[in-house]
Amino acid sequence: MGYYSSLINRKFKDVVGQRYEEIMKDYKEFFISEEEFLEMEIKKVLFPLDISVKKIPDSIYNLFELYGCEITLVYITDSYICSVIEEVLGKNTAENYHLKKDIMGEEILDEITKKIERKGLVVKKRMFSGNKWDDVERMSEEFDMIAISKDYGGVRGDENEISPVAERLIQQLRVNTVLF
Repeated sequence: MGYYSSLINRKFKDVVGQRYEEIMKDYKEFFISEEEFLEMEIKKVLFPLDISVKKIPDSIYNLFELYGCEITLVYITDSYICSVIEEVLGKNTAENYHLKKDIMGEEILDEITKKIERKGLVVKKRMFSGNKWDDVERMSEEFDMIAISKDYGGVRGDENEISPVAERLIQQLRVNTVLF
């Protein structure tokens, strides 16, 4: 019995037989067998970030290290918000907002880059203005996996919710996706 099968058996050991089989059947698409896990070829990972992504668990960095993949960090400033600020508050305010977002984006990208480089992995950084879900969805076609925080793209009501942007992305993406 493999590690994951053993883990699942321990997790559901007190669940009565029929219920365990129902859970395995209902959630089969969410479980990856050890064979599938080892066969997946993950060379390039897209990792979208923004101000909402507060904490990245060590398990994400360990996953990157396991695959030895190249990670592309992308920080997208919402161009719609910039245009609304410009329309309502004026061009100078919009430029100041954009400048501050760029500074915050650089800080976030630099911090995460250092953590990933400590694992000995190759990291690329990109930063631009656009639409968070459309641009990530478009860019995802060039990657083997997307790692996305449940906080990405906006604030949630409580810590168990998924932001609307993250939810839409995990529903629309056609590549392997890790939600944390």
